Amino acid sequence: MRNMLPLEDLTVGGLLRRTARRFPDRPALEYRGRVWSYAALDGEVDRTARRLLGWGVDKGDHLALWCEAEPNAIVLLYAASRIGAVTALLNTSLGRTELKTLLERSDIRYLVIGDGYKELDYPALCRGLTEELSGLKAVLYAGQRGCGGYAALEDLEEGMASEEVLAGAEVRVRPEDTAFLLYTSGTTSVPKAVLGSHYSRVNSGIQQANDLGATQADRFCVAMPIFHCFCLSVNVMAACAVGACLYLPESRRTAALLEAVSQGRCTVMSSVPALYHAMLCRPDFDTWDISTLRTGFIGGSQYPPRLFREINDRFGFTLLSSLGQTEATAGITTAALGDSLEVRATTVGHFMDHLEGKIVCPRTGAQQPAGQMGEICVRGYAVMQGYYRQPECTARTIDADGWLHTGDMGYLDGDGNVHLTGRLKELIIRGGENISPAEVEAVLAGDDRVETCKAVGVPDPHYGEVVCLCVVCRKGARCTEAELKTELKAGLADFKVPQYILFLERLPETLTGKVRVQELKDLARETLGLTSD
Repeated sequence: MRNMLPLEDLTVGGLLRRTARRFPDRPALEYRGRVWSYAALDGEVDRTARRLLGWGVDKGDHLALWCEAEPNAIVLLYAASRIGAVTALLNTSLGRTELKTLLERSDIRYLVIGDGYKELDYPALCRGLTEELSGLKAVLYAGQRGCGGYAALEDLEEGMASEEVLAGAEVRVRPEDTAFLLYTSGTTSVPKAVLGSHYSRVNSGIQQANDLGATQADRFCVAMPIFHCFCLSVNVMAACAVGACLYLPESRRTAALLEAVSQGRCTVMSSVPALYHAMLCRPDFDTWDISTLRTGFIGGSQYPPRLFREINDRFGFTLLSSLGQTEATAGITTAALGDSLEVRATTVGHFMDHLEGKIVCPRTGAQQPAGQMGEICVRGYAVMQGYYRQPECTARTIDADGWLHTGDMGYLDGDGNVHLTGRLKELIIRGGENISPAEVEAVLAGDDRVETCKAVGVPDPHYGEVVCLCVVCRKGARCTEAELKTELKAGLADFKVPQYILFLERLPETLTGKVRVQELKDLARETLGLTSD
């Protein structure tokens, strides 16, 4: 039986400091054959924190990291937190225009960059930014290939602050202070900047490590980008909480991840459905030795139970379903290691320890009984401090009683497990009747010809909007609109049956595998020749 752990009054830097005292010689970080013990990592974080102080970074300053999951990025993340700077983690796929917009909107004073991601060259993209953005004080290079004219992390050695100055800065940082500024996925709107405290981030990691049954003997494979709130909690913070090793693959390509698990003898790997699926689709998947894996979370976007079971069985580990969002420090619900495969595949588990959860009617706000669908709301330590410089938006999301309205729709069963049915903003209203996209998509979940599908609302002159189902078929599979409509009619009420079915080669997705709903709606309207008039 898993024990409930108490909440801890710690900062991010304080958590690492404590773990380094408890497990000084345990491996904390491994990358390309090099291993850092917890004592060594803590010492490097101190040196980097002193460099940042000497560079002029102070408590409350916004410092952005635009880096892949490499050792320097992990060290900088802890170092900035140790001196009370607010760390903004930027999506590694941003273009220059998007980058400038986020830097300006988030009041970033210092930008630390790596080499790049895929075809993106970060040093080249950042040239001239300090001249174009009045609030951006400096750009620092922390990559591996060469600084290309920028000041590098090592260049700050000469002017770094003393140990006494660091000690004074560290003692001023409180658990309730803002630690991170993370961005929402922006699937239906412009990404919002979410403020989260040291307290919420540390305790989310502690609780999720407990849910994973993690110990200092575990080795966490970092399969997701560190800018993703999910990765920050279930990998970086969770590993640190128990003194486990954070294993950094050479890249996030599927072969590199499987090689990391195999050669690194990783025991924990958490990821989004799209990445798990991409690994399964490799023709050589069964040739990799991944027998050391024992568990991991799946989250970030919805998936059919069929895919969950396939991942669970073919990876040969206990996969845990979960629900999280940036506004809730990536932790709302989780399945338990002891839950049956049926529960883990068809629900997102129970509300996490120390959090209150309820389902409410979106129209009246009344709490729904078990079995009745509504909006999932949560209250407790994990709830964000708010959206940066967006008080009205914050007030619409967190009510006067402290409840975070997640925008996710679902219902509770008799055992207290949450069944996820979709997003409130994605709800399709056909002539006054509410239709959950997930309910439509679930009918085809057992059809082996369908790779994935997404239901969206498109305009209709009579009903206001009707259902359009966008379908991606499996490679080599054939299916017709008539065949799918017959299948859908057998499983749905008449008003829920899609009026349109579009066959696409792929769905537009974010880097973390979430469908870009607004982009898909626009594509459907354009393809069908519909207008909202």
